[in-house]
Amino acid sequence: MFVKKQSGATLVEVLIALVVFAVGVGGMAGLQLRSLSMSIDSTQRTVVLAKTQDLADRMRSNRRAISTTYSGVYSRAFCAVEPAENCADSNRGGAVSCTADQMAAFDLWDVFCRADSGMEGAVVDWQTQVTCTNGCANLGDQVTISVNWVSRTVDTNNNIDNTVAAGVDPTQDNLILRFIP
Repeated sequence: MFVKKQSGATLVEVLIALVVFAVGVGGMAGLQLRSLSMSIDSTQRTVVLAKTQDLADRMRSNRRAISTTYSGVYSRAFCAVEPAENCADSNRGGAVSCTADQMAAFDLWDVFCRADSGMEGAVVDWQTQVTCTNGCANLGDQVTISVNWVSRTVDTNNNIDNTVAAGVDPTQDNLILRFIP
């Protein structure tokens, strides 16, 4: 009896190889999407942290306006109206002098809304609340800046960090900064 040796792969082997390859490519695509989602979250956190610290520094340098102008709730809607007075040093040319309240109004708009450096273009649906104990009437009163923003917008896993079990919305992030000016 003469037996012929097999040369090449059978159709079944080729199909199995294609299925394994497809599963691997699908897994890599999912990993890439997850990486992109986490990168967006990280970028938003970085911007929020930097802008919150920037606002705190500006409040420290303009303490007189903390209880009057800085205190309040700010969101994307706040950015609709630019302040009447542009108090940036580079734009004043030495001719304009701003009051403490004008400077505070400009600071808030500059930190949150300015297109090239504000949160307006980098953070999804944010809200910031600035509060002060005792109206910041006394030296040593504490200022709190609380920022909430939408995060993990493409994530459908409701168990991330056990946030659902703790009663926290997994699509919201929060940053709270407390300081004494």
